[in-house]
Amino acid sequence: MMKEKPTYRNPWSWIPSLYFTEAIPYVMVMTVSVMMYKNLNISNTDIAFFTSLLYFPWFLKFLWGPFIDMFKTKRFWIVTMQFVIAVTLFGIAIGLPTSFFWGITLIVFAIMAFASATHDIAADGLYMLGLEQQQQSAFVGVRSTFYRIATVFGSGLLVVIAGELAPSMGFKGAWSIVFVIAGILFLLLFFYHKFILPYPVEDKGTLSSKKLKSSQIGFLFGGFFLFAGALYLAFLIISSLLNVIGIVSPWKTISSTIALVLAIVILFRTFVARYVENFEKSPTQNELLLPFIEFLKAFVIFMKKKDIWNILGFLLFFRFAEAQLVKLVQPFLLDPRSSGGLELTTSQVGIVYGTIGIIALTAGGLIGGYVISKQGLKWWLWPMIMSVHIPDLVFVYLSQYLPHDLLIINLAVAFEQFGYGFGFTAYMMFMIMISEGEHKTAHFAICTGIMALGMMIPGMFSGALQEQIGYQNFFLWIMVSTIPGFIVTALIKVDPQFGKKQNNSKK
Repeated sequence: MMKEKPTYRNPWSWIPSLYFTEAIPYVMVMTVSVMMYKNLNISNTDIAFFTSLLYFPWFLKFLWGPFIDMFKTKRFWIVTMQFVIAVTLFGIAIGLPTSFFWGITLIVFAIMAFASATHDIAADGLYMLGLEQQQQSAFVGVRSTFYRIATVFGSGLLVVIAGELAPSMGFKGAWSIVFVIAGILFLLLFFYHKFILPYPVEDKGTLSSKKLKSSQIGFLFGGFFLFAGALYLAFLIISSLLNVIGIVSPWKTISSTIALVLAIVILFRTFVARYVENFEKSPTQNELLLPFIEFLKAFVIFMKKKDIWNILGFLLFFRFAEAQLVKLVQPFLLDPRSSGGLELTTSQVGIVYGTIGIIALTAGGLIGGYVISKQGLKWWLWPMIMSVHIPDLVFVYLSQYLPHDLLIINLAVAFEQFGYGFGFTAYMMFMIMISEGEHKTAHFAICTGIMALGMMIPGMFSGALQEQIGYQNFFLWIMVSTIPGFIVTALIKVDPQFGKKQNNSKK
């Protein structure tokens, strides 16, 4: 007799480990890579440009999300991607000692990023399917906490290990050891999740009840990879061209981001929506296109949401300042004082930014989740927006005065990170709110994909901008960059009851 699969698990048995696992590849691609390449003497311009370009798979979540909704279970995608990520972590360790490490590690990081983005979609889908809304609100702080603990492990402990090993074996050897450690840990987490993740009844593909022909599946996936490849190639060519000719104007960055999103929304709200409606009304439907139409419906429904322009503006520009800041914090801490940096060692950066800073970030996230569950997202929205942006002033202070005291540096970084952690909870809850309803996994993936675009484009040119104007002026520009975040917040609407813990007891 076949053993029945558990449809429910205690959330504490899988949510902490799942979000710890989710963070590792993201941290390795987005944060640890910056430290590693800086140690290996890659310029700030190249570091910011290419590591920001690695956001592209997270941007593609808006296209890839519906596939995760349509095929297989969220559980299947989670465990499969965890194995792929483990392999790529070992791949970085193998590629680093080579003479062509720059190219090969970027390719492996790109594969890791795509697997990580896929894992994110599935994990967030399982989170929403496996928990009631009340639990989702209550566990936002928990998932954020363990995500940040993994961040401490990656950008803190692993960076400190690399810094301690480097004097005896060089940075290439030290970072190879670090990626082997990460790979072993990831394999252990993979085996744990194979046995512990729940099997929610609702966790099934939207096309699971339909018997699809191989030609239908091939047409759907072939079309996706062809379109994604063309989009990536076009974006890479344009971005490289702008990088080569030195166009780093922040206003061109803003306008190019807006133009791209406008084009996507108009495409889906007019031409694609009309095509889907005509197809569904047609008495003679082409069987080959049925899965493709199901794929398009998720986008059409999202793009036709009420106040979609305000929603997209918030998703894109809430983190406009952070997108630029995050790529230059570690180089700023590492660079010599003659270049405007604080001249810390690799191990010191691992402690200041990767440990103390992340602990503060985690504390902010925990408190943010708790207060939203008490009074709702709407009540806390403006205090959280201010807590994200105003503490960026600490980097203005650090770059202007270049203090030597490690205590002052730690306190400044911790203050900024606490504020960001507290305020970012509002952003996460807003994405959950607008993803409610049909296709919630795909819609949340679309939200996070748009968020990634908002991080990718400003971040790509931040390194070149910093090298042109210096750290002092760069951090002053960051403060100016916070203004769009306040503007888009004023335009969104939030249900006053959303996020509040509901009292279900009846007298």
